Amino acid sequence: MHDKGHLRTLPTKGAERKLFEDEVLETIWEHGERGPVSLRAVVAEIGNEPGLREMESDGFFIIEADAVTFTEKGKMRARDITRRHLLAERLFADVLDLSDYEEEACQWEHAISSEVEEAICTFLGHPPTCPHGRPIPRGECCKLYSKKLRPLVRSLSEVEVGTSGKIVFINSPSIDRLASIGIVPGTEVKLIQKKPSFVLGIDESTIALDEDIAKGIYVKQ
Repeated sequence: MHDKGHLRTLPTKGAERKLFEDEVLETIWEHGERGPVSLRAVVAEIGNEPGLREMESDGFFIIEADAVTFTEKGKMRARDITRRHLLAERLFADVLDLSDYEEEACQWEHAISSEVEEAICTFLGHPPTCPHGRPIPRGECCKLYSKKLRPLVRSLSEVEVGTSGKIVFINSPSIDRLASIGIVPGTEVKLIQKKPSFVLGIDESTIALDEDIAKGIYVKQ
């Protein structure tokens, strides 16, 4: 969660107002990832119910009793700001190997353009989650899966035999079973073969995987 202390007062115009709206919408989106959004929970975090009511009047969401529901206008903007923030987290964690990046990610989400956002997403291999496991909203570049920019992070199914790298994230229903055999983010692996099954070298051990599972393992070379 962001530090929402700066949202206690309601900006009236310009860049400060846009920042306020973005942070509110991102907060509601994050609450929505866990289920129905409660007005009381959002107010407890934001601390500014008049500001929420004013944003409702501006058509970003609808408040009924204790429920907050996005309009299409609010949903699209919340999705975009959340996507930029979580992609920034991936960039700082995976490329720059930073462990304390939340403040920088908060600044980047308001600064990067849609073109830069898509370039970062493509460069990172269209990651499905942030470093903390939150789902990253999909973009048009994810649907097209552009190859114009060689991704830094790629699925094992896309790298060449002999490639060594560090596992960055895993997108597989078998994640618990993989963890039990030592295949977790941060593990250094080497792709030994692809057929008839994928074989990985980890330290002095070798592990065979089905292709469907290997496709969900993403590495940074």
